[in-house]
Amino acid sequence: MPILRGRRAAVDPWVVAAFAAAAAVLGLFVVYPTLRVLVYPSLADYLQIPQQSRWLQAARGSLVMMVLSTVTATVVGAIFAFALSRPDVPGTRLFRLVAPLPLFAPPFMVAFAYILMFGRQGLITKTLLGLDANIFGWHGLWLVQTVAFFPLAMLIILGALETVNPSLEHAARNLGADEWAVVRTISLALARPGIAGAMLVVAISVLADFGNAVVIAGAFPLLATEAWFRMEGLADLRGAALVVAMLLVPTVVLFFLERYWVGRRAYVTVTGRGGRIERPPTHPVLRWTAAGVCTAVSVLVLLVYLGVVAGGLTAVWGRDWTLTTAHWRLAGDRVGALVTSVKIGALAGLVTGVVSVVVAFLASRDLPGRRVLDFLAVLPGALPGVFVGVGFVLAFNAPPLELAGTPWILALALAFWHLPMGYQAAAATLTQIERAIEEAATNLGAPGLRVLWDIYLPLLRRAFVGAFTVSFVRAVTNVSIVIFLVTPGNVVATFVILNMISNNHWGPAAALTTMLLLLTGAAVALAGAVLGRAVRGLPVG
Repeated sequence: MPILRGRRAAVDPWVVAAFAAAAAVLGLFVVYPTLRVLVYPSLADYLQIPQQSRWLQAARGSLVMMVLSTVTATVVGAIFAFALSRPDVPGTRLFRLVAPLPLFAPPFMVAFAYILMFGRQGLITKTLLGLDANIFGWHGLWLVQTVAFFPLAMLIILGALETVNPSLEHAARNLGADEWAVVRTISLALARPGIAGAMLVVAISVLADFGNAVVIAGAFPLLATEAWFRMEGLADLRGAALVVAMLLVPTVVLFFLERYWVGRRAYVTVTGRGGRIERPPTHPVLRWTAAGVCTAVSVLVLLVYLGVVAGGLTAVWGRDWTLTTAHWRLAGDRVGALVTSVKIGALAGLVTGVVSVVVAFLASRDLPGRRVLDFLAVLPGALPGVFVGVGFVLAFNAPPLELAGTPWILALALAFWHLPMGYQAAAATLTQIERAIEEAATNLGAPGLRVLWDIYLPLLRRAFVGAFTVSFVRAVTNVSIVIFLVTPGNVVATFVILNMISNNHWGPAAALTTMLLLLTGAAVALAGAVLGRAVRGLPVG
């Protein structure tokens, strides 16, 4: 039997057919909706954009919020990352537990909770402090987006800080460097790619943020909310397409800049081999400053959950603080929307998991066009949710493939929007699988798809479960896409909650949001149990 290592193996025709099918699917559900948005307005419509003062104000507002929220979220995330990388900073176990919580909340939940806490009927501003505070507007959105997105920055910067070898700090101190010089020339300098990557990821998230903006921005103009107003308020589909096309430009630039910066730049500390030593003690000023900032922000994070849970159990928020379960009974009447969310989330998770694993496998084959397949799989990461929503309306609202009014239009839009996360996780797992296993199977006569079924799929089940879970959780809490695609027969929980908030039905909205939180928490816990079992079932060696 010939050994295939060291030379290009013959391409299995079934793998080629699967490659073509995957490219066709990505072309249909990623490229086609994108092109429909871009070509729906005419060239004359694009040339009229400079004359639309409202749109220009919205673009200016989006860019202002991007700069403000990105800077503060990155600074807060960097302080958290610094604290978590230092074992002698007090409270790190609590901070590690609390900081990621905003990532599991529905995208409008931070804004809704802060209205309950810091609004004109707020528990803290009115009841405790007696203030007549107005949180609606850019300042409220700035606070909300900082709290909502700093965990993204924290996770990225923490990963960079934890790779810094403590021996560099010891060496700098032995050479006479003071504490600030050590932080500036070693910690911050080596974490620079992480900080830059964190800023780009946060900037993309802020630009695409719709859930918080639609709840708390008030009259402050933003591109994401302007697109929804054009479509829902004026039935101006052409105007909505133009606005989301404007939003696409900065997000695409930031997306590819982030991929270039994080994916290609390498800051390596060459320290030689040897045992890793303990980090030197943190200066007391830095230690307690970091602990103080993290404590204050952790309180703000916990207030998000406290506000929503308390709102569902309070008779009339801001006026009558009597405990009641009436809101839960009202929310129970809308449990059908919650069930619809679960069905659509499960469909989206299944599609994301299957497509992620199959496309990652096919993109790893030595086939012409594999880079194109890789590009199409990550492209949705550059598209704002409102852009995807408008794109699916334009693409699948009429023959030849009419999906409007069915749950599939929601499930497919959500599934392919979340594809990059599942695809990148599966691709990373594939790089850790020794090719000698595949070569042995091929030498024994296994065809290409048999290799996928018998070897790669069992080893990729962890990536599949992860992709399914992330896609499911983000699908059931999504607002920016479902707001454009929901129909009377497919009303989901987040759409109901937004309507309740806009109609000042805060109690039932809080109760239904709490149900949604319990659902996503159960999904994450179940996925953790399944992943643990999957890892225990993997072969060793």
